Amino acid sequence: MRVGVVTFTDGRKRVADMLWEDCLRFQRRLVDWLKSEGHEVVADDVVVWNWETAKKQGGRMKETNCDAVIFNFCVWSYPDFTVQCAQQFDAPILFLGNINPGYPGWVAFFASAGALDEIGRPFGRALGDIDDPKVQETIREFLRRHSPDKRQKGYEAAKKLFGLRYGEIDGPSMGMYTGHIDQSQWMWQFGIHVHHVSQLTIAARMEKISDDRVEAGLKWLEEHAAAIEWDPPYLSPGLDGTLARQIRLYLAVKDLCKEEGLDFCGLTGQLDFTEWERGVTMDLAEALLNDIADWEENPKRIIITATECDSNGALTMQLMHHLTGTPVLFADLRHYHADLDVYDLVNSGQHSPWFSKYSDDFRVNWKEVHLRPAPKLYFPCGGASVAFFSDPVEKVTFGRITRYKGRYRMHIFTGSFVRFGKEKDEELARMTTWEWPHAFARFDCPMEVIAKNFSCNHIHAVLGDWVGELVAACEYLDIEPIVLS
Repeated sequence: MRVGVVTFTDGRKRVADMLWEDCLRFQRRLVDWLKSEGHEVVADDVVVWNWETAKKQGGRMKETNCDAVIFNFCVWSYPDFTVQCAQQFDAPILFLGNINPGYPGWVAFFASAGALDEIGRPFGRALGDIDDPKVQETIREFLRRHSPDKRQKGYEAAKKLFGLRYGEIDGPSMGMYTGHIDQSQWMWQFGIHVHHVSQLTIAARMEKISDDRVEAGLKWLEEHAAAIEWDPPYLSPGLDGTLARQIRLYLAVKDLCKEEGLDFCGLTGQLDFTEWERGVTMDLAEALLNDIADWEENPKRIIITATECDSNGALTMQLMHHLTGTPVLFADLRHYHADLDVYDLVNSGQHSPWFSKYSDDFRVNWKEVHLRPAPKLYFPCGGASVAFFSDPVEKVTFGRITRYKGRYRMHIFTGSFVRFGKEKDEELARMTTWEWPHAFARFDCPMEVIAKNFSCNHIHAVLGDWVGELVAACEYLDIEPIVLS
């Protein structure tokens, strides 16, 4: 990368002159380390001490098209010069606070941090000596996550939201404020039109689905699922059975999305649709909508769908989908096994079956899927839940968009998926809800960090490290990125 370095000093000329060489000594150490890492460095023998040098050095960062800029603090400096320099260019900024106890360099670091916070300019932080391996790793990680390629991909993913149509099928379920949205805010901030539909519309459409399409769906599931654990009349076969009713629901929503041009959607499900005798459990429909194939299309367009009409969950998933092109996990942050340092991510059949084996061949994924009777406690209407375990993955990116006092933010962190063998997996699954899909996850941040910062029961994930892209997308969309790992 092309990395710019700007060093700041005292705003009094007599003091600046006295400290000039000392400041350049710290700058040279940083420049030499950056070059040893293979970066091209833009750094002049100039230390910012007044408005003129602040603007000129900022302009220099812009003229040389720096991919990132490190603001170097080793003595006291005036925060307003930090702001004026930052205003001259758009590249990501990292603050480095050097170890120099004889002068208040850390005071300048924190004062300038507050100044950039005041104007809403995001930046990263590294405190300590450049020879410290932890400081070096912090700088490496910042530069890696803010590479031009990642920023460009993040911006492109964000831009793709503009012009989309979201199907809000009824609204958030069971009092979950984190699923609430302001439809007008979505339009002006993300360019997304919200198309509201009642679940009565879906019920009416279900009645018009032909028996041929339903029968094809039943045969497809019987052929490709690992097992359908029939439990009549609760999970019953035939065109009048509960599984057929779930297929009708799926086809009704799929058809609605096509006819209304809906790019992604949310289904309320609980409580309205699931509480009445002729209602239907949403699990199968949500899994199929989020999946890569069905009996009518292979491959099929992935229709990002959030259960419980969690619209901010759907927004999180759609943004992640733009980056990866794959299905996106929707799960509850259900339970933490402290002895294993593992979270059991579970939800009511919402996981796309793609998350079992991550194969482009739906047959491989569906061989792991058991259609089990949905828990009667929650779904008296009957039907199937979609159960499987997610295979191990070394790197996974987790995220969730929520609001704080009406302003959007996104918590982002990395981790992995793990397995413990068939017997142990089943033992853990029975501790929560056996009938539902499970992803056992380890997070790259302590449980205490999640406990103090994460503010939603729902969590979302994609395979790979997409932190840099998501941070860039957030910046483009005026969402505050909060990286926890």
